[in-house]
Amino acid sequence: MLILLNYLNTRVKNVLQDSGFLNEVIEIRLRINSPVLIKTLKRELFLDEKIIITKKDIDDILGNLTKNSIHAFENEINKGYITLEGGHRVGISGDCIYDKEELKGFKNITSLNIRIAKEFPGCSNKSIKHLITPDKNIYNTLIIGPPLSGKTTLIRDVARNLSDGFKAPYFEGCDVTLIDERGEISAVYNGIPQMNTGRRTDVLSYCRKSDGFFMSIRALSPKVIISDELGSVEDFEIVQYALKSGVKIVTTAHGFSLDDVKRNLYLRNILNDNFFERAIILNKRPLRVNEVFDFQKNRVIYNDMD
Repeated sequence: MLILLNYLNTRVKNVLQDSGFLNEVIEIRLRINSPVLIKTLKRELFLDEKIIITKKDIDDILGNLTKNSIHAFENEINKGYITLEGGHRVGISGDCIYDKEELKGFKNITSLNIRIAKEFPGCSNKSIKHLITPDKNIYNTLIIGPPLSGKTTLIRDVARNLSDGFKAPYFEGCDVTLIDERGEISAVYNGIPQMNTGRRTDVLSYCRKSDGFFMSIRALSPKVIISDELGSVEDFEIVQYALKSGVKIVTTAHGFSLDDVKRNLYLRNILNDNFFERAIILNKRPLRVNEVFDFQKNRVIYNDMD
């Protein structure tokens, strides 16, 4: 968090430091004509209502983020974000610029969403047992959760656990390929992962899932592939290819429930074809498991009342 303060201008920095929530913040939202909004694991609140974000605030902070060279960050900005040292990510919104059908970037940037990367080592320790079969294999598992439920944080720790191994239940550890399409899971900065994803983990950063699945199966020989966010037309083919190759999959999807996920046509087809064996459904409260669904038994095998 102290590193992030260096990117802020004096007005915003003072508001945050005076808030008393500096060590709890997981997200800072700066919008022109609005006060600073922060989110913690337990709540969200506007800070000093007298301090309203201006265009100059946004421009000053954007200059600090890009070292006053927006062109050097053009590729990232075209994707809607900037990645900072430590794996922190700054989402951008404003006037979108298109070249035919392709998004080329932004002008008149009006808001910044600073998402603070935090590790929670051991956060998957209680749920990892639901990924392990009686014969010490890995269930093909879909982790479902709404925004800010901790999906990315959880699968990062799942990667670490499966890679390094653990004692209860005993699992020796295995080769893992982590397809980090947006650079969020391992939080790569200048080619170096900022987060611990395990000693046996190969990371493919900023790699499309379709390319990552095919490359890793052909060249890296993983026992399990971990990726973020299924939901596109390509995902049915790549999941099918991985499973036919004997590789296990742990991945995520947006949703509040299994029924919610099935509203996505492509995910519904994947689930109906029994590609997954387990689903872990997260609560909207970060890193809390609501229930575990077993597709083979067609029933919930764990809920938070157990």
